[in-house]
Amino acid sequence: MCSICVDSFMFENGERYCHVVNKDTGEPLYYPNLYITTQVRNRSESISTMKVIAGSISLLYRFFMRKNINIDERIQNKLFLAPHEIEDLIEFTSLNFRDGGDGNFMVSNVKKPTKYFRITTVANYLEWLCKILLSHAGQKNTLKEVMAFINNIKRKKPRNNDKYNMEIEKSLDKAQLDSLFSILSPGSDLNPFTEKVQQRNNLIFLLLHCFGLRAGELLNLRIGDMDFAESTIAIRRRANDKTDPRVYQPLVKTCERKLIADTKLIYEISDYILNDRRKVKNANKHDFLFITYKEGKTQGQPLSFSSYHKIVSVVRQSSSLLSGLTGHKLRHTWNYEFSKTIDNAQDISDEKEQQIRSYLMGWRPGSDTSIIYNRRHIFELSKKTALEQQEQLFKGGFDE
Repeated sequence: MCSICVDSFMFENGERYCHVVNKDTGEPLYYPNLYITTQVRNRSESISTMKVIAGSISLLYRFFMRKNINIDERIQNKLFLAPHEIEDLIEFTSLNFRDGGDGNFMVSNVKKPTKYFRITTVANYLEWLCKILLSHAGQKNTLKEVMAFINNIKRKKPRNNDKYNMEIEKSLDKAQLDSLFSILSPGSDLNPFTEKVQQRNNLIFLLLHCFGLRAGELLNLRIGDMDFAESTIAIRRRANDKTDPRVYQPLVKTCERKLIADTKLIYEISDYILNDRRKVKNANKHDFLFITYKEGKTQGQPLSFSSYHKIVSVVRQSSSLLSGLTGHKLRHTWNYEFSKTIDNAQDISDEKEQQIRSYLMGWRPGSDTSIIYNRRHIFELSKKTALEQQEQLFKGGFDE
């Protein structure tokens, strides 16, 4: 049985693109790729968004192949998926696949948000496919049948009961941070990395912690973004950069900004560039800050997402305190520490706090994203207030 996968590549103009292909023959699938081109690419979605949408569609076609369903014929004959087939499809979207090969999946299920996204994408694609294949019908009853079929799928989306869950442990506490940087300290007996990459990896986590950077922003940094005289680091948007050899190009998702850096941090960056990075073969062919050290054809090239995630994974396995570590948790940690700093600054209004936070995080003015990242601090303040109120109550401190 052949398998379906997503293949990514880069055009000559620097645009990143992906398509759904038959892994055995290399042939692209017509309708899935028509959908990606007209409904996804034309919305100017990033390559990462395109890939996850394409991944959900490839999952759908793997399901069809397993069940011997010719979905084009079924739709043209108005023989939409039966209830038991929809149930099987929903169960299939729950599986945690490793690499796209049929039969090669883990027993565990994906998390609710992933399942929700997959089902949403599948429903949107099938609705579009029905309208394409039945466009000649033009009957109201046909549209009703299509929407009934699609709604039967959409109703299976998991309820997002955890949407407003107070996931207060997304940030790292002091013990976890101490453990993290004790492990990463170059020359430490606890350091799990070879000596030649220790300075690079330590700097990666320093930048994540000091600025709360996203992974894409970190991997997008160039030496030219550093102003050592002014002690600043510029976060710049570079969509479809032809000089970046990575097909899965790291991107700055929202706003550009300039960040002020402590003199000690600037020294760490400068020392890494002058005394570590420059020694790596091919490193002088570009000025991306973080590069691959491993010998081979990719040595000296900009660090990829997969390599970055491997680094985080190794650190995560180095201490029981860091078992849930992700790079993004340091973004939550930054926001928690920022909130505590603001609390100690009596003269900063809530509006000004929102403006400062949004700028430093790269959010658009007026964004409510800060609520997500400020949950732990809000929880701690609410706990403190509630305990103080109860203490007053038991002391009889409230007026009747």
